[in-house]
Amino acid sequence: MTSIYDPVESDLEAFQNRYIMSPELWEKFTLKGLKNVDFTKWKSIKLMNTNGDAFSNSLDLIPTEYGGIYVYTINPEVLPACGSYIMYIGMATKTSSENLRYRVKSYQKEIGINYTRERLHRLFLKWGKYIYVYFLPINSDKKNIMELESRLIGALIPPCNADIQAKSVKQAVKAFR
Repeated sequence: MTSIYDPVESDLEAFQNRYIMSPELWEKFTLKGLKNVDFTKWKSIKLMNTNGDAFSNSLDLIPTEYGGIYVYTINPEVLPACGSYIMYIGMATKTSSENLRYRVKSYQKEIGINYTRERLHRLFLKWGKYIYVYFLPINSDKKNIMELESRLIGALIPPCNADIQAKSVKQAVKAFR
């Protein structure tokens, strides 16, 4: 009996990712002590165009008057509003040369041949049209935004984040990577 998936033509092994899903770390996550962080303000936009080969013009909806946090996810769209893979967490500050929109759009170069970040390059090439960016504008200082980014990375350990700031989490992850 055949199925809709016959034949499988791609190398499925090339699409594997390793995830660390630790309830202990999720439960330790807190916003306590962070200023001007409102988790009800998260929004999302499809990152790439319909071909998955360039960033979407929708990114112009991301505000420029704030810094904040952004998260790249893969959303397979098989089950609506169900199932995202968190791949990368980043931060942006609000300065004369940086803001949330600018920072998200700065990764456009990772699609082409002049990329500098291997993990993000592979993410964009393999799953381009399924990538969404979730973003949280934050009107706060760099230290506060950096602390939130560090806490989120420590709790979720996204596979495309190379640097984990939380020392105990970093050591535990290194033990089996």
